[in-house]
Amino acid sequence: MRGVRFASALKGQGPGAGSLLIGLSFAVSGALTFIFIGISTHALDEPAGYAPIALLWNSTFLVVQVLWVAATQTLGRHVAEREARGEDWGPVVSSVRRWQAALLVGFLIVALVTSPYLTRLVFEDFWITAAFVAAVALYAPEYFRRGIFNGHRQPTRMGAQILAEAASRVVVTLILLAAGLGVAAPAIAIVLAPVVGVLAVRPGRVRPAEKPGEPFSVGKALRFAGPVLVSMVCAQTLASGGVVLAGLMGGTKAQVGLLGVALIFTRIPQYVMSPVIGALLPHASRAHATGGRAALDRFTLRAAGVVGAVGVLMVGGAWLLGEWGLKVFAGARYQADNSLLVLLAALAAFYLLSETLNQALYALGRGRLAAAGWVAGLLSAALCVLVLRADLIERISISLVIGAAVAALAQIFFYLAARGRPAA
Repeated sequence: MRGVRFASALKGQGPGAGSLLIGLSFAVSGALTFIFIGISTHALDEPAGYAPIALLWNSTFLVVQVLWVAATQTLGRHVAEREARGEDWGPVVSSVRRWQAALLVGFLIVALVTSPYLTRLVFEDFWITAAFVAAVALYAPEYFRRGIFNGHRQPTRMGAQILAEAASRVVVTLILLAAGLGVAAPAIAIVLAPVVGVLAVRPGRVRPAEKPGEPFSVGKALRFAGPVLVSMVCAQTLASGGVVLAGLMGGTKAQVGLLGVALIFTRIPQYVMSPVIGALLPHASRAHATGGRAALDRFTLRAAGVVGAVGVLMVGGAWLLGEWGLKVFAGARYQADNSLLVLLAALAAFYLLSETLNQALYALGRGRLAAAGWVAGLLSAALCVLVLRADLIERISISLVIGAAVAALAQIFFYLAARGRPAA
């Protein structure tokens, strides 16, 4: 029996096994991200020199998550549900493709108009602004492909795509640094990585639909994706907005660079876990569709337990080894107190817990409650930034942690409050 289950897992037919395959892939990709940032910080020598890459990295993934994760989640949920019922998923894919294309065009127009302001207020150099716009645009097909892999239960292909993306950043950076490009090397690698990911892995064959599915309009897609979009705006502002906020609030390049490195150093487990958590939605949807609320409760409790344990290890590791680890990771010039690193690790831990509960709320069709939780967290963080009196980096870090904690508590409350109630 175990042999049969293992064989099924390798084919991506077991939800737990699928998440395990994705988790292993993202563990390697997280290590590659760690290497990429480490190479960049050592090559650029000091926090001020790394500041442009810190801004590019955090700004890119803030906007990428906001714009494109809604498509990934919509595809993951609705394709999985239709495939489980033997229905045609083609209308879902077509609808999501149309509204993602419209969103891409809109982003490019807005970016073109606002590029002088982005350069003056955020990036300082126009070529960094151009790299930001190009990277965000090129991640659109990459995240669309993730949704296809998710919905059709192809974890091996999804993991391979992310591995190709992460490995390409390291390889391209090393080649371009050897060619003497300096700060441009990691910037170009960030732009090219999603292209490599898409070209390296294509979707596999899937079983043909047994019956036609209901029409799936853009409006229906957006009714699910709208709350996801609100959630991502708030979540990514909490997770990645700190570096940008430090620059906007008058922080020096050294402060911006140090905060950027410290955030990435304490969030390496988050880079591994977040995609795994995002891939839980199809499994949560299937659990709810086949076993009802009780099955979803069991699924959610197990997932939250694992994520909570990882969060405790993250905070404990930052407390015990943070200062030493940061110097090894980024170089002796990057020095931060353990208290700051613990705060940033707690930020990542609360973020992961909220993400996990999001998947359960999405599976229940309660995306508005998920969005409300994140809005409460972001408003709490904004209030703290205004009222706290501390060093700039400390004030931003404490505010973000409080915001993430409020978001997690709100998600827990909303999930429990949604018991037995039909989706709105």
